[in-house]
Amino acid sequence: MNPRATIALLLVTLLVVGGLYYLRKMAPATREADELRRYAAVFEPDDIAEIDIIRGTETVNLRREAAGWSVAAPVQDRADPAEVDRLLTALRFLAVRDRLVSPEPAAVAEAGLAAPRLRVDLRGAQQPLRIEFGANTALPDEIFARVSGQSDLLRVADTIVELATAPAAKFRDARLTQSVPDDIEKFTVRRADGEMTVRRERGRWLIEKPVTAPADPQAVRSFLDALLGLPVVKFEAQEPEAAPLPGQTASISLTPMGGGEALNLEVIRGGDTAAETLTARFVPRGGLLEVGGAANLLFEVSPEALRDRSLGYVEPDAVDRIAMESDGQVLELQRQGEAWTDPERGMTVTNEEVDGLIELFNNTRAVSFQPGLTAKDAGLEPPAQRLLFSAWLSENSAEEAAGRHPMAGVELGAAGGETCPARVTGAEEILMLPPDLPQAIRKIAEPPAAPAATP
Repeated sequence: MNPRATIALLLVTLLVVGGLYYLRKMAPATREADELRRYAAVFEPDDIAEIDIIRGTETVNLRREAAGWSVAAPVQDRADPAEVDRLLTALRFLAVRDRLVSPEPAAVAEAGLAAPRLRVDLRGAQQPLRIEFGANTALPDEIFARVSGQSDLLRVADTIVELATAPAAKFRDARLTQSVPDDIEKFTVRRADGEMTVRRERGRWLIEKPVTAPADPQAVRSFLDALLGLPVVKFEAQEPEAAPLPGQTASISLTPMGGGEALNLEVIRGGDTAAETLTARFVPRGGLLEVGGAANLLFEVSPEALRDRSLGYVEPDAVDRIAMESDGQVLELQRQGEAWTDPERGMTVTNEEVDGLIELFNNTRAVSFQPGLTAKDAGLEPPAQRLLFSAWLSENSAEEAAGRHPMAGVELGAAGGETCPARVTGAEEILMLPPDLPQAIRKIAEPPAAPAATP
């Protein structure tokens, strides 16, 4: 190659590389300069670890901790992260409407910045930043401001004042706790009419007192969700004028998973049971509070409301045998490909019919529980109907013995009116069911109608 051409090509390459380097170095600086002209302050909100809001004689101090934002002054409490984020975002994107460069001291004083009415200090990974706010300008919805390290007098929107001068309680988290149902291992509700204890055992909720019975996980979750997330309407509520009467107080003690200090909440209800707010005592949030009407749940919840009303759950693909009896008619169904058969009766039931029966069993819920009713009085000795779902393991099964393995079932008495007495297979307690399940059993178990005789 011609030596001159080589040298020229090398020079062009060096110029291109140099230009790219220059652009990369200058572009961020240009963007930052543009940001500084456009906004009052440029900072990264995620880098801020502490905020001081000084308004007159009061200072609100907010701190970012491992668990999130907290209010350190004038009270110590958990902060509302949404409110803190709203404040930081408003400060970061505080647009400059006009700018007076190097103002005279008289102009600074006239703008109310010689003694600012509001000051916000930001501290974190970057250099500390102070933004001061003074008097309103002659234009509507506008205020004078000044940023530390800059001499310019700024005109900005006054919406920031409303955010920064909100009552200190506005920065406190209005959700009673940060806990969720999965954080709770056990809880006890205490009222004038008695106690109820519910605990988690091997991943399932169990009512321990005043009766021992499985609890409905969805009912328990809904109850705990409402209480743990109670909205705090007012902090530092007033003590009731008169001592509450029996029946006007209810409390709950919540034990965290793995133990630890219990959370104790007491709710006080006045004479107006339809009141939208109630008084509550909860030490972790400062003592006496005014909370949302959902706190009435403590006065309304009962063992029956939390009980598991299902008969059990059957996975259709796991069922191999279905034993059924209805009014003396016995049916032993076995899975045979796409159908179910009873070889002794020579009867076949379709997959659709069996799937419908299993779905109905899984979805059936007890209307009520009858602890005082005996099996004899309920017509369950013997029962009028039986239903039992089982798996059938072959001799090649290594983990369990071969043969029938019951999964779930129910025994039913004679249906009367809108309910039918029943008991879950293996249980003693009597419950009342809707008539749909016994009707479905009868429809499958009854023998097919004989063909009409030919004359």
